[in-house]
Amino acid sequence: MLYLCYMMKRNGHNFRISLLRKIIWPLLMISPTLFGQNEKISTYLESKAFNPIGLKQRIKTMPKNDADFSIYNAYQKKLNGDLKGFSEIITSYNLNHPQGSYIGHLSNILQSEYHMLNGEFSVAKNLLNKTITSDRKSRKNHWIAQSYRTYSALYLRENKKDSADIFINKAIQFARRSNHELELALCLHQSAQNFAQFSNIQEAVTQELLALQLVEKLNNIYYQCLFNRFISELSLDAGNLREAENYLRKSQVNAGKIPGDRLKSETDIVRARIEIQKGFPNEALLFLPKSLKTLDYLKDYSSLGEAWMVMGETYNASGDLENSLNAFNKSLEFFEAFRNPEKVASVYHQIGLVYLSKNVLNKAEENLLKSIAIRNSIQERTKIYESYFALSNIYDLQGQKNKAYVYLKKHTEFLRRNSFSKDSKKIEDLTQTNSREERERLIESQEDKLQKELKEKEILQLQSDRQLLVISIVVAIFFLSAIIVFFVIRQRNTLQEQKESEMSQTLLRSQMNPHFIFNALSVIQSYIYENNPERTSKFLVNFSRLIRLILENSPKEFITIDIEKEILSKYLMTQKSRFEDRFDFNLEIDEDLIFKRALIPPMITQPFIENSIEHGQLHTIDQGLIEIKMKENEGMLEIEICDNGVGRTKAGKIKKNKTHKSMALDITRQRIEILNNKYKGKGKLTIEDLNLKEKTGTLVRICLPMIYENTIFGSNEKGSHN
Repeated sequence: MLYLCYMMKRNGHNFRISLLRKIIWPLLMISPTLFGQNEKISTYLESKAFNPIGLKQRIKTMPKNDADFSIYNAYQKKLNGDLKGFSEIITSYNLNHPQGSYIGHLSNILQSEYHMLNGEFSVAKNLLNKTITSDRKSRKNHWIAQSYRTYSALYLRENKKDSADIFINKAIQFARRSNHELELALCLHQSAQNFAQFSNIQEAVTQELLALQLVEKLNNIYYQCLFNRFISELSLDAGNLREAENYLRKSQVNAGKIPGDRLKSETDIVRARIEIQKGFPNEALLFLPKSLKTLDYLKDYSSLGEAWMVMGETYNASGDLENSLNAFNKSLEFFEAFRNPEKVASVYHQIGLVYLSKNVLNKAEENLLKSIAIRNSIQERTKIYESYFALSNIYDLQGQKNKAYVYLKKHTEFLRRNSFSKDSKKIEDLTQTNSREERERLIESQEDKLQKELKEKEILQLQSDRQLLVISIVVAIFFLSAIIVFFVIRQRNTLQEQKESEMSQTLLRSQMNPHFIFNALSVIQSYIYENNPERTSKFLVNFSRLIRLILENSPKEFITIDIEKEILSKYLMTQKSRFEDRFDFNLEIDEDLIFKRALIPPMITQPFIENSIEHGQLHTIDQGLIEIKMKENEGMLEIEICDNGVGRTKAGKIKKNKTHKSMALDITRQRIEILNNKYKGKGKLTIEDLNLKEKTGTLVRICLPMIYENTIFGSNEKGSHN
């Protein structure tokens, strides 16, 4: 037929050529069984042009008694998400085929995937080992890549990270050797799934973008739909709502071009998640019922579990706790049937939160502990910190303060070790870069490619020597600069660490002033001589607690406001007892600072309080008073220490030795300078004498960067200003 077309064209029969092109050739494409071309399906499955959309139509042209029909039909149903139909074929037909052929290879892959779905991992591994042995003999690199890719997916189901990584890296190597772009894209997609499950969202996005570029090059809208949706989910997990919506729109456009409702249903689930994050749970409910119906028909337990979990989150966000519990329990059933422990752990966490909202604390605790236990058993701890925080709240409500503190500490330590905040910006940069590349490719496609290539060759020939020279110089400068920068930074860090260490030691010495300790012991001695056991005991308890608090918290960079309040209270009570109640004190701390767990450098106010008492002669006047106030002011933590003593000028005349006071000022200013450099703040220290008619004394004002506990730990201890 092709020869006939060639001869007619050669002889100028353009009309006949047109007729053949428009009528006869399409008929041949629609009916591959004509002229005995049944092998075209196998060739099509192996080709770079394979697209699941066209597989169903091709299978319809096959006779159902064909030996290969069941395999191709099972493959088609699996790709379309019809796991019910897929399982029925696998269990009902003899799928043994000769090894060394593509149909034999595909048969083993599909059977291993069936056993994987049912949690029969050892059976699946035996089949895959058999397949890989046969594939190596055939020397078909893209077959080997597919087998290794399936092996990686199996280990991912078992939550074995190292094994999953080993096999997907092997799969990518063989896919590259085969020059099979579609298989390489599928391997990269599996790699992205591996990274996502084990918390490396940034690398997952990188791999998925590479896979997306390949299927865009192949114009494969089926896999474009899948990959765009997965990038949307990854962006959503990283908190990038804008990018999540952007890639979901692309997925929805592709899904609209594909027959069936399965892909539309899965994109609707992601759409619902986005609406929940945006704070529109009622909008999310619009997308879910149809998706549930479609997925239930297909018996896609994994997607059904996901849909019901999102439904539970939607009801929870709208305040319908009973329906939320029902939805989460249904989700739990499907994930347990699918044998997905990571998802089971997520559902237990959500159920625990619902019971916490209902104030059923025992049920909340039970489900959260189940979630933590599962995540620890499978070494998957992506969101375990959320369960820690919820448990801390539960124990706090139950009055179990020690347990509450233990889980709060676990929560903060996990966030400190595993910072996800950086991922969001990096992922946004990656996705936006990809969008720019798409626009650039679109512009370039409008140009004359041949002319562009010729121009590029001419430019390369003329500038190659110059570019080589420039590159060599740039590389040399880069490495030299890098070496210089490295040593400068290391030297600076060393000096900074040394400075901080010296500051810490100086601070501790100043806080543990020997005179103060000796004077306190003298007070205890006097109480004993007075035979006053009650005052002695009270003073000792207060003093010992003070010493313990100072020793425990002095080495720390920050402590919470409530701890600082306790230290100051104990210190002032000790000093008040020492000077026989000759002065009073008032601690006025904004409750929001305690509630939001604001942070403060330990004992930064103590030297100035000591100055007020010792050097300001506060204990020598009638009705001595010291007031300490802490509040947030214009994004800064503002601390005021005010007394009604004699003031600095008069105190200087009374006590000419100002060594201690100068030391306190110098230490505090150095501490503030370190904080400003480290956290990019504008902290400062001011001291003024109150020489008013109605009042004398000293006012110390300390301004520090406003830092909260969740902020500093969530950004890898770099701090931020609110």
